[in-house]
Amino acid sequence: MKNILILFLLAIGPVVFAQQDWDELLDKYNKGSVPYITAQEAAAAWSTDDKVIFLDAREVEEFETSHLPQAIFVGYDDFDADELPSQTLEQADKIIVYCTVGVRSEDIGEILLKKGFQNVYNLKGGILSWKNADFIVYDRNGQPTGKVHVYGPDWGRWLTRGIPVHD
Repeated sequence: MKNILILFLLAIGPVVFAQQDWDELLDKYNKGSVPYITAQEAAAAWSTDDKVIFLDAREVEEFETSHLPQAIFVGYDDFDADELPSQTLEQADKIIVYCTVGVRSEDIGEILLKKGFQNVYNLKGGILSWKNADFIVYDRNGQPTGKVHVYGPDWGRWLTRGIPVHD
């Protein structure tokens, strides 16, 4: 029985501690103005509903290194909500905005909410939480990749599965 408990704690420990770390990190940088969705919730929604849209709020180099399935690149520094495919977004059941960890995506999510879009969510932990949950990311050629752009060297410590890449 003791061995089973130890195995259980080893299995869930990283998930529990990672969750606490995401909460602490995002509380430091975010206002909580855009509702969060976890990687597991986002993956479940995407796999069962074709009206889920992922918007990548990173820069082009980050997107080309790794992005979520069928993500639409919207960028951050040059983001322009007026250039978005409005009709597509209006018909979406969920618009999930993500970046590296969920900080820049909150800013883009706020803009979308102010523009009147509904069902906008911020991917908690961003692409790093997605990859840490062992979900597939894709490179510029649409091929699965183990590489994940981590924005900068300090952010790589948040990636527990995959190969961190930064400029």
